[in-house]
Amino acid sequence: MKVYIAGKVSDLPIGEVFIKFSQAEYWLRQQGHETVNPLRLCSSTWTWERCMRVCIPELMKCDAICLLHDWSESRGAIWEYHDAQMLGMRVFTFRPSKIK
Repeated sequence: MKVYIAGKVSDLPIGEVFIKFSQAEYWLRQQGHETVNPLRLCSSTWTWERCMRVCIPELMKCDAICLLHDWSESRGAIWEYHDAQMLGMRVFTFRPSKIK
């Protein structure tokens, strides 16, 4: 199954963002899924709008969406969840481990 990862990116420290998306990606791959990580699709120098123009078409190629714990605080992830729900995609949830 091909799974798109969705969560908050904007206004967070980039290191925190990479860790939580990487943890979800690892967890999904351990379960045998192919992943689409939006952090690998967009440059950190791009605008939100440019990223969404790249990410939404990639979401449409997936079978499921994986929501990170903070997805509901993200304008983009809310949009991605809505699209996935309208298309009847399976929904996974993932909460990253605390970093010590």
